[in-house]
Amino acid sequence: MADDLLKPASRSQEIHAGIWVLGVALVLGYFGARGAIMYLHGSRAAPADPVACAIGILAGFVGSYLGVRMLFGWHEERALVPTLFLLVGGVSALAGAIWFITINRALHGSILEDAWLGYYFGLVGLTAIILWWRRARGLPPE
Repeated sequence: MADDLLKPASRSQEIHAGIWVLGVALVLGYFGARGAIMYLHGSRAAPADPVACAIGILAGFVGSYLGVRMLFGWHEERALVPTLFLLVGGVSALAGAIWFITINRALHGSILEDAWLGYYFGLVGLTAIILWWRRARGLPPE
């Protein structure tokens, strides 16, 4: 099973993943820009939080770059997801998991209520960090 996950993707899989990544990036960028405009016009509601806006706009730019790169197959001689992105994304996902579980306890009084979402973030983060580590050490994908 793990061998199937580490095999190079076919061109059709890259296009499919590129469409999804680009779509999610555009949605995140849209809401980030919308929140920034709301904040600049004086709104202090949760969607206009400057940190959330910055994260949405940054995710929109980076995700759009990765999505377009997957769609058009730029630099196919290298990995389509850059190595640095794996490290930054993995650490961000782990931080998001810790934050989600912590805020879940503060808001709901139970660390286990809806904790599965935090565990998924953590699993994605750990997987990205492991893939980064394998690439950084020059290990083959098996």
